[in-house]
Amino acid sequence: MSDIPAGVCFDMDGVLVQSENHWVRAQREDILPTAAPNDDIPVAAITGRDYTEVYPDLAAEYDLEISREAFEALFEEHGERIYGEHATLLAGAHDLLDDLREAGVALALTTSAPWAWIDVVDERFDILSKFDAVVSAEDVDGPGKPEPDIYERGAAELGLAPEDCWAVEDSTMGARAAVAAGMRTIGFRGDGDETDLSMVHAVATDAETLRERLLGGV
Repeated sequence: MSDIPAGVCFDMDGVLVQSENHWVRAQREDILPTAAPNDDIPVAAITGRDYTEVYPDLAAEYDLEISREAFEALFEEHGERIYGEHATLLAGAHDLLDDLREAGVALALTTSAPWAWIDVVDERFDILSKFDAVVSAEDVDGPGKPEPDIYERGAAELGLAPEDCWAVEDSTMGARAAVAAGMRTIGFRGDGDETDLSMVHAVATDAETLRERLLGGV
């Protein structure tokens, strides 16, 4: 495919905002052991998903010892600290978004994160002004990733059909959602990242490679 996309839907965590290592540590060392001290829940079971949706699925498979309210409160506690203190912006993110906008590409941020976290990210990194639309899982009247609803909503907010948009995702659940929506999907992964991205159309490892993939039509 040689043409650049009419629109691009970006995931936030693990793509533009480098928070995933902090989340993995929090989930592995605190959230999941607190929720199920007698079970070894893999972090992959919840990565990329809306944290307000995962409790019933975990409860069906594991012996959870805390309530849903307490489980979600752990995420909210860690989220405030991760986004407020530890997360960093992808090097070159502002230039990448500016280049895409200058090329006439419509941009949407499509994230499982709630608005409280998105607002903290914007206060620190000033990225929302780069986007034509921002969609949180909170805005979607339907299931979160890996279902396609959030990406279908992102395309609709841009006034485009999903098949006219590309997506950038770092998680298996997110990539499945974007592909299910009919979007050409670029997988984003860091060094040593072994996340299953076998369903994506191409992979990028930094902002420059991502720029080449999107503006080069690859």
